[in-house]
Amino acid sequence: MRLLAAAGCVFGFLLAYVVFVVSPAGRRLEDATLPTPTDGGPIAAMSPQLIGLGIIAVLAIGATRRRWKQTGAAAVLMAGAIASAQLLKVSLLFRDGPIANSFPGGHVTACAAIVLALLLVLPLEVRPIALVAGAVLTAYVAATTTELGWHRLSDTIGALALCGTFAVLLSDVRPVWWATLMATCAPAAAVLAGYGVVSLTSVTDLVIVATGAITAGVVAAVALPLCAQPRATANAPVSAGYDEGPTRPLSRVKESSCRSRVPQAQEQHPV
Repeated sequence: MRLLAAAGCVFGFLLAYVVFVVSPAGRRLEDATLPTPTDGGPIAAMSPQLIGLGIIAVLAIGATRRRWKQTGAAAVLMAGAIASAQLLKVSLLFRDGPIANSFPGGHVTACAAIVLALLLVLPLEVRPIALVAGAVLTAYVAATTTELGWHRLSDTIGALALCGTFAVLLSDVRPVWWATLMATCAPAAAVLAGYGVVSLTSVTDLVIVATGAITAGVVAAVALPLCAQPRATANAPVSAGYDEGPTRPLSRVKESSCRSRVPQAQEQHPV
């Protein structure tokens, strides 16, 4: 199940790169929606500090709750996703245009990785609440970096697919089938939706809104394998072989049952 979801995220990542970076038509459509890049002011200056604080907070929560296995998985998720995004963007995946080498987006990768890592160290019962808040935060970061002219919609989709790959592989629960299916299909569906948006409009504000909406949906989908797991049924203890007491061999049970049905011989007293 995890491998299926991871394969879907990898496919969505590659599809985004082919459709929007390799394809001249995709590049042209996205470049037409780019706003004039700005320095970002305080957002750009504070980004490294905020990312560092987020990473420290996740690891501190995991250590405080003594969830060592989940804390290790969270550290691998954050380090792996952020490092992979930088390696791919700078050294492996060339992109020309007004904003060169922007795929996948680094800011969205960092934010999504921190959100998904946080889910790993939190109890299962509060993960859905954290997921909603994290999806909104990541959508805000994606929309803001698009508005500032730092990234395109495809950069965001690539970042989310990359983080989703790490998240589903490191999930600490056995996900239900529908959660796996949504995580598998979400990145590719986001590529199709994004291509439809930039094909229908070149209005920057509409693309920014669509970027935020698509981001929230993909984050929620790829995080489902970390939150949803099969419910325990009423006969789960029976199916697991648990009967709340010591068991006796079947032959002894039958023997005891047969003896109970044989009438006891009456004592004969001398006359």
